[in-house]
Amino acid sequence: MFFRKFKSFFCVLILFSFFSIEKNVYAAKADYDSIPLLLNIDIQIETTEAINLMYDFEFEKSDKQFNWLIQEYGWHPLPYFLLGLSTWWKIAPDLDNKNLDNQFLFLMDTSIVLSKKIYNNYNKIEGAFFLAASYGFKGRLLSERKKWRKAAFSGRNALKFLKEVKGEENFIPEISFGNGLFNYYAIWVAEEYPLLKPIIRLFPKGDKKLGISQLDNAAKNSFYTRTEAQFFLMKILSQENNISRSFQLSNYLSDLFPNNSIFHGVNNSLLYRSGRFNECEKESLIIIENFKNNKYGYKHNLVRQAAFFLGEIYNSKSEIELSKKYYNESIEIAKIIDAEKMGYTLHSYFSLGKYAFNENDYFSAKKYFNKVIKLTKRSEKINIDSRMFIKKMR
Repeated sequence: MFFRKFKSFFCVLILFSFFSIEKNVYAAKADYDSIPLLLNIDIQIETTEAINLMYDFEFEKSDKQFNWLIQEYGWHPLPYFLLGLSTWWKIAPDLDNKNLDNQFLFLMDTSIVLSKKIYNNYNKIEGAFFLAASYGFKGRLLSERKKWRKAAFSGRNALKFLKEVKGEENFIPEISFGNGLFNYYAIWVAEEYPLLKPIIRLFPKGDKKLGISQLDNAAKNSFYTRTEAQFFLMKILSQENNISRSFQLSNYLSDLFPNNSIFHGVNNSLLYRSGRFNECEKESLIIIENFKNNKYGYKHNLVRQAAFFLGEIYNSKSEIELSKKYYNESIEIAKIIDAEKMGYTLHSYFSLGKYAFNENDYFSAKKYFNKVIKLTKRSEKINIDSRMFIKKMR
């Protein structure tokens, strides 16, 4: 989906009628100095531990430090942006849960208000960066909530802040993150979703190669957006079938932040795609165990994928009963989250159908193959193959 992948820079502001911003946000003295807070080494040192705790899903500890930053630098958007980013990572493992939406939007709106003060009264480059970043992460959630028209309108408006910081990557490497996302996805979305081309034409022209280069720069040289840049670069390289380099990044992130379920899941998927089946088997079993133990962030979709990988792995080892077990587990979870039309689930039905066919259990085989036929289009290969098997049983 366009905005889910694009993660562009949107600017729909929520009215503050349901929120009351603490007085110290506006009343605190703007203790500006000659160095933008974004580049202040002392602040970077103070926030390093909190940022690492956030990405490792140690939110109670990280939020305590971000709230301390608000007390110290309440006049600046940085601490509100970081606390908002922390809230996003609480939302990300379970995007269907909207309980934290208002909190997240409030924090990003506060960052936007304070960014405008920086932009108008102090440093246009730093202010424009935080405006683009805050609008971007706000749009990231709005797109998940399918507010497409508002997101598209707001995205075009917000791009003016990216234009203002264009060419300033050497001054603030963080800028490469936003520019890289835009340049890559402006082309990718048009290629993958032709119906959205009229919307894409509203935006400046992108450049996929340049976008990847800019994300690589942010992944290596930025501070606050480094992990975000690494995460998106990892996903983009995977889309570009550069599995080896994508796996290097996923393995690094998963090792550095072992409690982050999203990094764990992506890394496990790349283990499977790169043929590292022994490692994938181990990690898939850990994912399922973490889910059973209610470990934070381990939700149904991760288990659905892990169970499918195990079904495939045990199939390759001719451990048929284990393979059946995990194909069935993957299917049962898919039913819970309405994911039966997803590729892994369809392949699970098809594989169980083949097992039943080979065992001369034609009643079960027809049931599985008919399920595939029902869930897919007639022109799809898995549909054609399922009908072929049914013909063999007549």
